[in-house]
Amino acid sequence: MKISIITICYNNEKDIRPTIESVINQTYPEIEYIVVDGASKDNTLEVVKQYRDKISKIISEPDRGIYDAINKGIKAATGEVVGLIHAGDELYDEKVLEKIVTFFQSNNIDALYGHSKIYSADGSKVVRVNKSPEYRANLFSLGWFPSHQSLYAKRELFERFGYYNLKYRIAADYELLFRFLYVHKIRVRLLDEFIIKFKLGGTSTKSLGNIIKLNKECANAWKDNGLQIPFYTIPLKLARKINQLVAAKLS
Repeated sequence: MKISIITICYNNEKDIRPTIESVINQTYPEIEYIVVDGASKDNTLEVVKQYRDKISKIISEPDRGIYDAINKGIKAATGEVVGLIHAGDELYDEKVLEKIVTFFQSNNIDALYGHSKIYSADGSKVVRVNKSPEYRANLFSLGWFPSHQSLYAKRELFERFGYYNLKYRIAADYELLFRFLYVHKIRVRLLDEFIIKFKLGGTSTKSLGNIIKLNKECANAWKDNGLQIPFYTIPLKLARKINQLVAAKLS
């Protein structure tokens, strides 16, 4: 089974090297690695090209944001399964993809997701642990959804149900997960393993204003898919983040 891994980047010369190495050092051999660069103005592309013999495809051109870049990567992919690892983030260990492929081959599923650890911006300490439960449809209404980069999905799902919706500026990942899992009810299971580790500082958490915008877009994801979001979903979603922070401090 060939697995396509997509890394998007823009002006990430200082932190893309560990991301690339976390992919090319995997024990699983059948990896198609695609890097999508948004025409970086720093030396990101030069760093990427240092690994060109281990990278299947390099795309470097202006885009309309992170979700447009992800869509480009998925459309360029030829693997049966697609996964993401953004610049600055890393696969949890060198056996992650081997475990993911084995789980797909052993189960009749369309997608899987796992756990993640979130580190401080300087990478010095764990600030949040995202331990995912076994999937149940009502989890979305209870404010839960899988960690975006822990999702690995069959490429055909994007062809059947659509790509990331560029209408959403910071919550297109939530809308796609909601659409795939909740609306179209794909066959998905938890892989009880840590899959990724990444640092704080994503677009959706940079400010209070962005957190408000994020949750508005999450509510719109329900509406755009013909559903009414329960009144308690957003408060529970925020509460889950607080609980994860507390769990990290106690760990």
